Amino acid sequence: MECKEIIGLLEKIAPPCYASGWDNCGLLVGRDNKDIKKIMVALDCTDNVINQAIKNGVDMLITHHPLIFSPIKSVNYNDFVGRRIYKLAVNDISYYAAHTNMDAGVMADEAAKMLDMVNTKPLEITYEKKMYKVVVFVPEQYAQKLCEAMVREGASPFMGSINQISSARDIRIESSVSQENLDKVIRTIVKNHPYEDVDYDVYEISNSPLTKGIGKVGYLDYEMKLSELARLVKDRFELDYVLLTGDEDMSVVRAAISPGAGKSMIKHAVKAGVNVLITGDIDHHSALDAYEQGLSIIDAGHFGTEHFVVDYIRDYLYNATRDKRNDIFSDANGIEIIKAVEKAPFKVL
Repeated sequence: MECKEIIGLLEKIAPPCYASGWDNCGLLVGRDNKDIKKIMVALDCTDNVINQAIKNGVDMLITHHPLIFSPIKSVNYNDFVGRRIYKLAVNDISYYAAHTNMDAGVMADEAAKMLDMVNTKPLEITYEKKMYKVVVFVPEQYAQKLCEAMVREGASPFMGSINQISSARDIRIESSVSQENLDKVIRTIVKNHPYEDVDYDVYEISNSPLTKGIGKVGYLDYEMKLSELARLVKDRFELDYVLLTGDEDMSVVRAAISPGAGKSMIKHAVKAGVNVLITGDIDHHSALDAYEQGLSIIDAGHFGTEHFVVDYIRDYLYNATRDKRNDIFSDANGIEIIKAVEKAPFKVL
């Protein structure tokens, strides 16, 4: 399987359009046509991780945090970023990063699920697109063919009632379509419909746009004390410790979670009206300011709130490359997917 096919699988769950404008996601080093037999997944592209990749004969390295953020004027061994790029290149390792697109596509949802949160919505909306409903009538014998054609263009159609139209038994097909796929779906309807003149209706779905974003806000499975929630976070994310601000006996039923560095998410949590934010990398003054605004903080660390995504990506790619419904991946059974050995940069003494 080629590198570009692996990238295609990753971008199904973390499309590049979900990434923030300041971010640098995608294939950062190497060839997209490289034949991939062994993949390593990690949180960070450190020297240690790259050395593990080289030692294990890895063809492709996938990390959450990008190695390259700012423009680079030179690549040499005297600079730690240049040294890493050089080592990846000379060992022919294709290197891909999925950062804020993975945050919006996967991380927020999975982190909320780990705490059994329900009725969730994005804490900060970073991506939104309109959805439309397309309605068309088609003779019964052509309905299945038209539905299948629409599905190939990104529509989600379903067939409704039968009506008497021009003495023919016509099926009503309704389909939910994103803005980016609308024109393609309409062209497909016209192309595959048996009538020369095709009538169809398009309605904007005003109450259900597709939204993605950083973090989640929602309800806990049951009301609990803040100290109980802190222990739940520690347990579910498999941490040695968490930091806590606020009244430990305060009752909590609605919370916000934002994996990674959460300083910028404080204002969104306050605006959402929750009284606790679960995140990482909160500094002294930010914690004080949050508390003054009625927001308690459970700081579970940057590494602590994100390391689970490595397992998620590994398991997702393992299952996706072995999905027999994907004919182009029928030769993927030989692909090996491993995790890098990583740990948080801080120790508790």
